[in-house]
Amino acid sequence: ANAWVRRYRIRANGRIEQPALDALAKGVTIDGVVYKPIRASLDQTRGANVWITASITEGKNREIRKVMEHLGLTVNRLIRTAFGPFQLGGLETGAVEEVPSKQLKEQLGAKTCEALGI
Repeated sequence: ANAWVRRYRIRANGRIEQPALDALAKGVTIDGVVYKPIRASLDQTRGANVWITASITEGKNREIRKVMEHLGLTVNRLIRTAFGPFQLGGLETGAVEEVPSKQLKEQLGAKTCEALGI
């Protein structure tokens, strides 16, 4: 595990106001599971849905979906837009793109790369 930020665009059914999302910055406990702080911002409301941008550092199983459900929202679209320093941009679903060794060394550090044989 690492502490890289994972950034998501979320479309969810329901209504929410920014103060409820701001409260996630303190972390939240749901059914005894403690989730680390989440930075979230309400981007827009469209019809019955809201669009939210969220950043997490943990990535527990279905974390985004569970936290949004806790807030009364049902996630109907979840798009990861970045993983740490890597912007996913227009990468197609299921597609794989090799990260150049030089960039990996810059991001992971020489010691980690040496241990991984990179």
